[in-house]
Amino acid sequence: MENRVKLYQSAEILCRRCLEVPVSDRELAEVLDRYLEEMDEDLRVSPEAYEARLAVCEPCPHRVGYTCLKCGCYVQARSAKKKSACPVGRWK
Repeated sequence: MENRVKLYQSAEILCRRCLEVPVSDRELAEVLDRYLEEMDEDLRVSPEAYEARLAVCEPCPHRVGYTCLKCGCYVQARSAKKKSACPVGRWK
């Protein structure tokens, strides 16, 4: 778990396949939640915009679980950032 704590504290979220220790879906969800909680408000979209972006991503054929296969990002992290864009142009 100590190895994963470092992941929480970093500015980036690492690829699950790049980690030395396997991370379950539940653990990844916790990492993403913490990442979003700690994100500076100036960098975040509004809660409404975040939910709208996630709603667009939900049925996307390029999404598998938490990951966008087009760009490799975690959908929740990309959806929360003001300066992010959908790699296939689905967000307004």
